[in-house]
Amino acid sequence: MKKKICLSILLLFISLNLTGQDLKWTGAENDDFFNENNWEDFSNGLPPQANTLNSNEQITYNLYLTCNTIANGTIIFADGKNLFLENGELITNTITGPGIVNLNENAHIIFDESLEFNGTTFNFDSSNSSLTLKNNSPTHSYENIEFFYVSGNPAFFNENIKIDNYYSGALIRPLDLSFAPLQLFSEEDLAGNSTNINLFEVFSGDNIPDNFNNSTKSFTLERGYMATLACNNDGTGKSKVFIASERKIIINDLPSYLKNNISFIRVIPWNWVNKKGTAGDITYMNNDWFYRWSNNGESDLNREYAPMVWGRGAADEQEDIDILTSKLKSTHVLAFNEPDNCNDQSGQYGNMCVVDTAFTFYKNLAKTGMRLVSPACRQDQVFTWLNEFNQLAQEEDVRIDVIAVHWYDWNSNPQQNPNANPQDVFYRFISYLQSVYDLYGLPIWITEFNANRYRNEWVHRQFLELALPYLENLDYVERYSFFPPVTDVADFFDENNNLTWIGEFYYNFQSSPSLPNQSYQMNNNISNFELENNYEYNCDPELSFLSVEDINNYSSVYPNPSENYIYINSEKTISEIILLDSNGRRIKFFNGSKRIDISFLENGTYFLNVDGTSIKFIKK
Repeated sequence: MKKKICLSILLLFISLNLTGQDLKWTGAENDDFFNENNWEDFSNGLPPQANTLNSNEQITYNLYLTCNTIANGTIIFADGKNLFLENGELITNTITGPGIVNLNENAHIIFDESLEFNGTTFNFDSSNSSLTLKNNSPTHSYENIEFFYVSGNPAFFNENIKIDNYYSGALIRPLDLSFAPLQLFSEEDLAGNSTNINLFEVFSGDNIPDNFNNSTKSFTLERGYMATLACNNDGTGKSKVFIASERKIIINDLPSYLKNNISFIRVIPWNWVNKKGTAGDITYMNNDWFYRWSNNGESDLNREYAPMVWGRGAADEQEDIDILTSKLKSTHVLAFNEPDNCNDQSGQYGNMCVVDTAFTFYKNLAKTGMRLVSPACRQDQVFTWLNEFNQLAQEEDVRIDVIAVHWYDWNSNPQQNPNANPQDVFYRFISYLQSVYDLYGLPIWITEFNANRYRNEWVHRQFLELALPYLENLDYVERYSFFPPVTDVADFFDENNNLTWIGEFYYNFQSSPSLPNQSYQMNNNISNFELENNYEYNCDPELSFLSVEDINNYSSVYPNPSENYIYINSEKTISEIILLDSNGRRIKFFNGSKRIDISFLENGTYFLNVDGTSIKFIKK
């Protein structure tokens, strides 16, 4: 493994022209980016002079960074200067100036302040890399997509780049269907044979690569992805969802019920949302998720769509499952809408109000590999109908990850009092939620709730002012969506489509992260224990960077990136040069000239094989 790492780094650095204006990181993890003692000048092996690296001042060196590092300030690059980041996380206020930021393997940058997009180019040179912009919306990031490249090629949304929510900001990363965030191993401790699991595709039974059906004892899951593992081919049986939200997950020893017993696998990108959502496709409510009582919605730049399987007709054929798995940004699926009601909603059709019938179709949802949200019952039926449903699911080992509830204060007395005490309404609400959690011990989504349709606007407003801060601080509530009553007394918008008193409050209320932990092993109704995550980050600059003496033994090219010509920097006589594309296919042969015409190439990443040495470069 060490040899492999050194080789990959070699291919990176022999492609660079070292001109005495290059610094490599030598500091420890989380050391100060702007402290010159944490860097070494390639030309002399010494730290650069004081004030070489200052916040809000131009940096005139190329920087090669490996390690988790913090830059408390603004990084400004001079024209044409590069930052190369590999196997590290850089946290900074922002980056500006006409430079190029290259994100290589396991490279992640987090911006604490807004990114102005005023000249800096960001090139993703690895599928395992990302930019997190805490104060830039996905829309704003998309509007500045011209500053993003993938392996030297211009970025195109949902073709080679993905823009996800990151709570109130955005996360940008390459979209590569061949990327394999999940690696399985046949033995404990990441030993034995291994295989890679690509994005989005459902792998089951003998379709799991390299004969890994029922042959997994340990695994790794890359940062920013969710994986569902289950014992049965259809996603049922003992199962668990793993979410590597902010940190990689390494499980060295699977539990006995999963060890050599995994026949269903799906990996999808994670999406980071706040708790506040909307019941219905309401585009102007400052929320970043919604649902719409159907499976035919789509996520947009700023909002994740959570599809709902309203009734049996959306879960009885493979085509229905394919619709759900086609949602590029969706991570959850909501089950049936009030199937407990034999006279209304989904329960009135196809005998769905019978628990056994509803359960038969619910099992099909496990085929999606998404997190599964329970049927949403009427207020009190969560303790009766849904409890019977859950007991059946436990008996047959069918996963429920989240409990969905509807609440309208129907247990108040008198129920129709328009001037009910908001404090009393609130107390009944929190008592109800606690009772649900005590029964199931699972996260809760409140997909419909209000103070009931008989109450006036003042009661609804006062209730929300009490309820929303409480929900934000309640760990077991993952998401909520206020549902205005149909009586027009507490709508979000008036007849002129302006925000009402209620609408203004809901819009302006600042929500918090739904799932804020760095990684998760999600409990469900059939699995409620956590495994040890053995991931440890190792900062070792000496492992990642070659010495000046080592570099001088190899050829390099400059300028890199380049538009028309590249020059081979080597004191050795060159006899043969082969130009290859990023897949290793030969494009052209050259003689021993150190000046190579690349003007005819399309933008992208290429390699020169110079007398057996591979040199990577970017055509722009």
